[in-house]
Amino acid sequence: MLELITVYNLQEEFYLSKILINPAHISIVKDCDQYNTLLREGKIDVGFDQEVRFSEITMSGHGGFQNYIVVGSATQIQEKLNRNNIQLLRD
Repeated sequence: MLELITVYNLQEEFYLSKILINPAHISIVKDCDQYNTLLREGKIDVGFDQEVRFSEITMSGHGGFQNYIVVGSATQIQEKLNRNNIQLLRD
């Protein structure tokens, strides 16, 4: 399982929440330019530095696809996924 911080908004207020996901169900990871711009414009007020980046991940499952906005650039999320993979070493 992979722990990520998701960002969501309700009535123009932004909130953070931790989620645990199964990396095998991630279909797409891409930078979320919309949220990156909102942060730079000061419209996302959750205490983050202006250099923080957001990504959108798309998860596939039995009920279809579900999108999440998470903290971290697409490259950072990819690095977390690679670190999370278990590699077997052979002689």
